[in-house]
Order: sequence, then C-alpha cells, then structure tokens
Amino acid sequence: MPERPARAGPLASSRLKTPYLLPRPPRNRYLVRQRDRRRMRELGRVGVAVLVVGLALLGYTWLHLELLGSGYRVDGLETRLHELERRERHLRLEEAYLSSPQRVETRASKELGMRPPELAQLVFAGGATTAAVAMPPAGATPATPSAAIAPNAATSPSNAITPNGAATP
Repeated sequence: MPERPARAGPLASSRLKTPYLLPRPPRNRYLVRQRDRRRMRELGRVGVAVLVVGLALLGYTWLHLELLGSGYRVDGLETRLHELERRERHLRLEEAYLSSPQRVETRASKELGMRPPELAQLVFAGGATTAAVAMPPAGATPATPSAAIAPNAATSPSNAITPNGAATP
C-alpha cells in the first residue's frame, strides 16, 4: 500500500511550533468590568419572585400537612368514640343482665341463703301488719297486699311491727 501524503489541518499544524500557535494568557489584566444595573434589577426581581413562589409552596405544604394531621386526629377520635359506644352498649347489657329480678332472686337464694319473707314479717304502708292473719295455704298468694290484711288487724295497733322489725307495745 502506498503511503498517504501528510494532510494539512489541525493535526498537521499542531506538529509545527510557531509563535502564532503558542498559548498566551489574555492581556485583559487592566480591564475592569462595569456593573450592569439593569441586569442586577432583573436578577433581584427574579430572586424575589423565586422567594415568593418558594414561600407559597412552603405555606401550601405546611397547610396540607396540618390538614392531614387533623384528619388523622379526627379518624382516631371517631374510632375511639365507636369503641366507647360499643363498650357502653356492652356494659348496659351486662347491667341489665345482672340486675334482672330473676337473677337477683336466684343468686340471693343460692349464694346468700336468703328466702322469701313470711307473711308475719311483712309491714305494709299504713302501719297494719299481718301478724293476726291466718297463714294462707302453701302456694297460694294474695292478689294484693291489702287482701292479706284482715279488717281487725288494721284497727288493732297493739301487735304492730315497726319497719326495723321491733314490736310496738
């Protein structure tokens, strides 16, 4: 293959060292750059605009985060409210069960050994007692307390029993 002739161009000229191709530092050491007042005003306006937009974005972000926090607090309070309402319903049901007359009577008779009062132990409003009344047959109960009082017992205060259980003379 024949050899190529040397080309003229940047590579060929870099091999030759001439004073025109030597790097020289710029000779502007005595030049002083003047301040461009118009450019400074524009730069100030852009800076203020960027600051205003940045503050607006920061305010929006803060407001949005506060709104989210408030929403989470409201959700937490609603959850707590529902839990407390559920607990209140449960306690009301438990109170109704525990205070039912059948349960109280069963527990009083079984656990505490209590029994229904005898007719002689009853004291009715009006001061009359049932001490002089004959005992009804077992299983038979009077329809009303006034039906259990005999007419002569109501007029005879000699054998009346006070509410604390003591007999009056």
